[in-house]
Amino acid sequence: MFGPNPTALGGSSHLFTMWEHSFAGAIYMLIGCFVYVTCGATAVMLSRQNTQPRRKYTTLIYFLLACIAVNGANPFHAASCMAGKWIFGETGCIACGFYGFLAGISQIWCLFAFCVERYIATNFKSFYKTIPSIYYTLTVLTMIGIGLFWAFMPILGWSQYGLESPGTSCSIDYSVATEHYQSLLISMSLVTYGAPLMGSYWAVSKAMTALKNTPEEERIKDTHLLSEEQLTALAATFIPVALISWSGFAYIALYAAFTNKGAYISNLAGTLPPLMAKFGCTLYPIFIFLARVRTMPKVSIKKL
Repeated sequence: MFGPNPTALGGSSHLFTMWEHSFAGAIYMLIGCFVYVTCGATAVMLSRQNTQPRRKYTTLIYFLLACIAVNGANPFHAASCMAGKWIFGETGCIACGFYGFLAGISQIWCLFAFCVERYIATNFKSFYKTIPSIYYTLTVLTMIGIGLFWAFMPILGWSQYGLESPGTSCSIDYSVATEHYQSLLISMSLVTYGAPLMGSYWAVSKAMTALKNTPEEERIKDTHLLSEEQLTALAATFIPVALISWSGFAYIALYAAFTNKGAYISNLAGTLPPLMAKFGCTLYPIFIFLARVRTMPKVSIKKL
């Protein structure tokens, strides 16, 4: 089930030097540290807000925590990059691949939940204000459950986990495009990438339409840290970020599935998808900060 990936042993057109491996490891660590600090601080800040409804930012907080989870394995990737090879063995590789699937899929579906919440908040306002706490608990459990389902599939025999082309990280073994691999990746592309992002787009477009029909005096009353307009705008911004940041994995997976040339993917092409997915997580707290700064009340100099 686990063995040397041909790509990591020379099947690709270019093999990383130790300097290039170390550089990739440094990027993993920098991205990880930035995401841990910014997403964590933003989640804490939002959790301390006194809002109506009381759990107005709960789904957004779950999404930020999912972004932290996406970068949770960065220290293992960074350490392996510094060594120039995967140093945590077969069990560690399977565990890392499992964790990556769980975190990544859960994050995309958490974004879907955040966008659906915007649809409910703008189109069913009375219901939104009375949503019970159990809704948010069931939401996060459902998102994690979806991630767990797909993460277990390779362990149960639907494809398998293995080394990625640089030989320093683990995911689905795309060096051999078996029928199991092809069916898994095509199914995942539809269910865990295409469907939630398309659903997110639909929900946000409906939310924006509802906001346009909301009276101005009602919108002015929303004086929370992030208004419903801002939350909906953030959701609309998050969708293309997620679409682009996860597109690298989608392309590599489908390319290997349809061409059976996964063993010839270069080290650079194999390194970019995980870095893209992790780098995308750095943008979400930045957009939240910008949304808040642009609407902060101006301080009058005469009052100082």
